Amino acid sequence: MKKLLLLAVSAVLLGIPGWAAPCAPGTLASYIAMGSAGCVLGNLQVTDFKYHAKAAGGAAEITADQVMVTPLLAPTGTYGLQFAAPWTVEAGQREGSNVIYHVVSPDPSIKVEQIRLDGAGFQAGPEGSVEVNETLATPVTTRDLQVYLKCTDTCRSQTSAQLAIASTSAALTVGDQVTLHSKQGAASMTGFTDWFVVCPACA
Repeated sequence: MKKLLLLAVSAVLLGIPGWAAPCAPGTLASYIAMGSAGCVLGNLQVTDFKYHAKAAGGAAEITADQVMVTPLLAPTGTYGLQFAAPWTVEAGQREGSNVIYHVVSPDPSIKVEQIRLDGAGFQAGPEGSVEVNETLATPVTTRDLQVYLKCTDTCRSQTSAQLAIASTSAALTVGDQVTLHSKQGAASMTGFTDWFVVCPACA
């Protein structure tokens, strides 16, 4: 998986697309339809969205039309994409969603220097868990972030994670893997947000 992401981001660097329209709220299906043109997120461009979903035990499979994508722009050089959907499972069920896309900077002087992942609306009963695992690939390395709610005898949670990119890059491949499962009761989440910081000193 990580090797594939490294190859993908290298391919992006070889052919950064031209400037596109600003990103607007829409479904993940509409973002997928943009293809390699993508859309503009602040000083960045997001392109080539792909999606895969699975479910087991009678859980509903979340479709790309059910995932709402909202661009978020902060005045501090921080840009985000918020993903929201009716992720929920009952006892004995599992549900998963995988979102992959590219983040590129048409201006080589502007590079992503920090990443943050936020999770929202996590709920789980005994023996249930909700997780979002994010893999970030640059041409030279991959890094991982995770937010979660895991319940066994007690519940442990982390709803925000961030990291600095030691080797800043004008191109990233982002992979978000959502996983829910429950042995008792229900488990659910409302969404997650990927944040990209191009100006840490401004934050």
